[in-house]
Amino acid sequence: MNKRVRHIFVIPRDKNGFHKIYAYSNIFKRLFNEHYDLLAHFSVDWRGALLARLLNVGMSVSRKTARRGYFWHQSFDFLAPELDTERPMAEQDVDLLRSSNLYKKYSAPPYDLSISSKLKNKVKLWLKKHDIHLNKKLVVIHASSRWKFKEIPIGTWARIIDALILKKINVVISGSQDDFQTNALILNLCESKPVLTKDFSLEDTAALYERADLVLTIDSMSTHLASAVKTPVVSLFGPTNEKIWGPWKGKYKVIGLTSKDAEMFACRPCGQEGCEGSRISQCLVQLDPQLVIHQALLLLKKT
Repeated sequence: MNKRVRHIFVIPRDKNGFHKIYAYSNIFKRLFNEHYDLLAHFSVDWRGALLARLLNVGMSVSRKTARRGYFWHQSFDFLAPELDTERPMAEQDVDLLRSSNLYKKYSAPPYDLSISSKLKNKVKLWLKKHDIHLNKKLVVIHASSRWKFKEIPIGTWARIIDALILKKINVVISGSQDDFQTNALILNLCESKPVLTKDFSLEDTAALYERADLVLTIDSMSTHLASAVKTPVVSLFGPTNEKIWGPWKGKYKVIGLTSKDAEMFACRPCGQEGCEGSRISQCLVQLDPQLVIHQALLLLKKT
């Protein structure tokens, strides 16, 4: 959805043996033929050093990292500072451009995503079809993640949704096809039924977020998609660090723990896949739904 993005090349993680070698050779061949002027490598994956040395780009930049040695650090023309745990990733990504003298402003720009009139009209018709009218507030919820340790219990979501609908607020639960099963389980637990999206593309979801008065989500891409379309967002964080991955600019509220639970869960943000490898995060299991409801209603008053 960014007009300046020409190609996306996907690392073939799902392939093995000859098929993986063939896929890699195809990607490298296409990259060689593009004759890029700049290679900005945001991760510290070893492939970045290899690409910097082989592609013959005009300029290359990556990050310093204790994980890599001499070969890595000599592969790039410029090196940004190592990642830290106190700054937003949006700022740390822009550090690559600062280090290569391509961006000189103190603060990184906000995310920005424009929704076409066609997509806006498509979502408007979908909302009308499901009897969702403009005279009521609209909250879109994203509840699922492929990383299950980032999710809150479906029962918690049901309590939040019932409370919002009781306040005469329209609620839509969004997600990919992989999320539909979880969303349906939440729907079944709700006394007041929200509307579920089905077969929505990422573009459709962006248009839905843009139309919403609030996006209520776990720590996921949805947090940043809401920021990109300038819709207020309430984002729920557990084991991951909101200082790095929280919403970027715009109107937002990050919810972690209530003060009474902070001592019990002083371990967060732990960065682990659930407590003791269980893929269940107790700091999210015990998140008070009333806290989420309260913050959502506060932010809705400001829209």
